[in-house]
Amino acid sequence: MHRVLLAGGPTLVRDAYAHVIAASPAFVIQAQTATLAEALTVLTPTTCDLLLIEARELARATSAAAQISLRHAAACTRTVVLGTIPPAELPLLTEAGVTGVLGPYLEPDEFFTALDVVCRGAMVISPAPSHAPPAPAAQGALAPLTQREREVLALIAALPDNTAIALALGLSPFTVKSHINRIMHKLGVSSRSQLVALAYENRLIVPGPRITSGAALSEHRTVLGAPPGLGV
Repeated sequence: MHRVLLAGGPTLVRDAYAHVIAASPAFVIQAQTATLAEALTVLTPTTCDLLLIEARELARATSAAAQISLRHAAACTRTVVLGTIPPAELPLLTEAGVTGVLGPYLEPDEFFTALDVVCRGAMVISPAPSHAPPAPAAQGALAPLTQREREVLALIAALPDNTAIALALGLSPFTVKSHINRIMHKLGVSSRSQLVALAYENRLIVPGPRITSGAALSEHRTVLGAPPGLGV
């Protein structure tokens, strides 16, 4: 069972999240705090398995102060921000160690799936409804990528490292690294966290079961947006 600490946000919103989480047999509310600062005073690596921060709580401090607080939290536990976050701020959150950003439009089953994926070590960013169609601008952002590069980009957001991606795709780690370097060059980014943010912003991947093998990959091609049987 995953232990959850809820921090910040309006009391009614926080209580609503607590009520939903308490209904799941896989999660338990360890504690609630009115502010992130209060949560940090009690947070240790053994306090909880997951810290959920209401997005409006981050607006209470400057960007620099918020990043310091998030880094402190991420050093102790998996950290998820709940609520509406401007896309431009997503890389700042991931660089501070946040491993989940969940918008307010998720259904309960999607919400719990996303939390479970985060608890198992992956990153989930779903700031918009998972059933929403891609916007034209989002499609254009990834237009320079080949289908294989889109597949690699999706797996960057779902798997922990290049070795795991190589295993899922049946490639060598060197080939995966080459793909990632080309993706970064084409999209004009310089960090893995920026790639993760782009993958979710452009609806390339939505919350779902974590992929751990080549066999599992073929079962999740719909989530990744790639048809089966593609070559390198």
